[in-house]
Amino acid sequence: MIKVFLALILTVEFGYSQILIKGIVRDQSTEKPIAYANIGIVNTGVGTISNEDGTFSLKLPEQNKNDSVLFSAIGYGRKNISTQSLIASKITIFLEEKITQLNEVTIASTKEKNKHFELGNSSCKGGVLQTDTTYSGSSIALLIENKNPYYEDLIFPVFVGQARIRIYRNNLLSFKLRLRLYSLDSLTNQPGEDLLDKSVVVESSMRNGWLEFNLSPFKILGSKPFFIAFERILTETDRIDIANGYREFKRNNPDKVKVDTVLFEGKKVVREILKGGGIDLPGTFIGIATSESARQQHICYTRKTSFDKWEKVRGILTATVILTNQLD
Repeated sequence: MIKVFLALILTVEFGYSQILIKGIVRDQSTEKPIAYANIGIVNTGVGTISNEDGTFSLKLPEQNKNDSVLFSAIGYGRKNISTQSLIASKITIFLEEKITQLNEVTIASTKEKNKHFELGNSSCKGGVLQTDTTYSGSSIALLIENKNPYYEDLIFPVFVGQARIRIYRNNLLSFKLRLRLYSLDSLTNQPGEDLLDKSVVVESSMRNGWLEFNLSPFKILGSKPFFIAFERILTETDRIDIANGYREFKRNNPDKVKVDTVLFEGKKVVREILKGGGIDLPGTFIGIATSESARQQHICYTRKTSFDKWEKVRGILTATVILTNQLD
């Protein structure tokens, strides 16, 4: 019998005083609310995402009271504001829409057969669940490159047609994921710049299976390896339910919680793993592969909040993309 190990992304809540800021993010020209804007302090685990109506609340640890909070949204310019300026009853943040110069795409008549190439990881042996009640905006990213499998007839540039992610188990009435595409940073080999100028969010009530994203309308040309990433969009109620459910499971099943320390990338990594249970915890488990062969074939990164540092991880995201040499 195959045992399922559910590795959990854990964030420790701060036990000292915090500063609460609240506000709303709006479009500078139209003054319409901007949904799912990314908010946080760069290179820290402090961050959140605005709600569907543009409102947000963010708890800042006392130690970050002199830092700046970064606001950004896909298709908009960024705005960095000092924490001291944000301490008010309620503030409004205006972001300016970016004017993107699109490259012309010429579609010529051809008799060449339209070829499709599927890249990524389709193996799934477990799931990861975010259990933080304080912050939001966690992401998991998989490097897409022409290997495992390798296609001899795959000639770049090619169009990014579809993407999909494996939902290992969903226990919420519905959940939202935002798909993001990042360039490969040549200096760090981590996710770099955004390749999408539109926010692509899918809401689903599926229990398990493949969740698909159609990217054909965006006419994205991929010319070299890139990252596909999925960002969790959780309401504050969702986060509290997930955290409470996790604490209750640990309290009632101490024998099923294992703390494991492994050596990865030359560093000791401490993980909490649920053995033989936990699959009914509130939340959405994202599919991952945990085998050594998957780690040798693929590269995966995660970050806890919108502007946190990317960290390379052992578990490999179960996600694939379909590339095509012509627009369908």
